[in-house]
Amino acid sequence: MFHHLVQLLVNFADSIGYLGVYLYMVLVGTFIPVPSELVLLPSGYLAAIGKKSLLLLWFSGALGSLTGALINYYLAKFLVNKLLKDKPVIKKVNKFWNNHGKISAFLAPLTPGLGQYISIPAGLSHMPLRWFIPLTFSANLIWVGFMLMVGYIFGTGNAAHKNAVYGSLILLGGVIIIASIYVLREIKKGN
Repeated sequence: MFHHLVQLLVNFADSIGYLGVYLYMVLVGTFIPVPSELVLLPSGYLAAIGKKSLLLLWFSGALGSLTGALINYYLAKFLVNKLLKDKPVIKKVNKFWNNHGKISAFLAPLTPGLGQYISIPAGLSHMPLRWFIPLTFSANLIWVGFMLMVGYIFGTGNAAHKNAVYGSLILLGGVIIIASIYVLREIKKGN
């Protein structure tokens, strides 16, 4: 049963191609709760066995997530903001976002279940796109790359390539280092 489910997911990821990965990740990036793992893990596996390009999967997945986040951003900026314009919740969101918006836009996409929703307060508070796009895209590159690498490692079987393992560790370490530097700078600014 489990083997058939895994094979079904691998066949699905193979059949949708790069455009399908992009479109699926657009859904992941919006408020629609679909798990990215259903497509990214099998896609990483397909890259490991030579059926897909890891680089194209990585780029199309991260770009799709960013597109979905921009949909949320604009919905919140224009629709929700008009409905809640004079509500105290907008003031609270703006206050939080002014203090923690950049780190939130970067770290939230790396948090399962939270990433697709962070673009809503970003839109409500009118976070400048010059910050929102690179922070969100960078975080999505890390998340998509990490998920693809997990699938890639499974695709290599017992003899997992050291490069895939090292790549995953570098991605995770990069997140920790960047987040730590940012948090330390923000703490020093607050003093």
